[in-house]
Amino acid sequence: MRKGKIFTRYDYERLWGIIQNKECVSGDEAGNMKALKRDLEHSRLVEPGEIRSNIVTMNSKFYLKNLGNGKKDIYSLVFPKDSTEKNKISVFSGLGMQLLGSTIGTVVKPNPSGEQYYIIDDIVYQPEAAGDYHL
Repeated sequence: MRKGKIFTRYDYERLWGIIQNKECVSGDEAGNMKALKRDLEHSRLVEPGEIRSNIVTMNSKFYLKNLGNGKKDIYSLVFPKDSTEKNKISVFSGLGMQLLGSTIGTVVKPNPSGEQYYIIDDIVYQPEAAGDYHL
């Protein structure tokens, strides 16, 4: 049996709301909605204060390190409406779906046909670890 991702109850509820209201706007993100729905259906829920600080949650800020050239940049995982700014990754993008619920040390591939791989190098801000449960 496939092991589900860990989500905070609050992130779970907000993501379900977006899916049920079909709030994703771009074609690619709409296509990812089904996969995220499946992840949510098989997830393990925890209260915001109980999530480990090494897990990427919504509105977390983290370093992604390019495994090819070693370059690191800081990014945030956000809801689709907030992803228009630089270094903000929509949770409904292919990369965003890989990041949500992943831990430090997880290797991700932004483009399925690309050759670049990135590692979650560090989480510099996780709302739940900071007590910011409303974000």
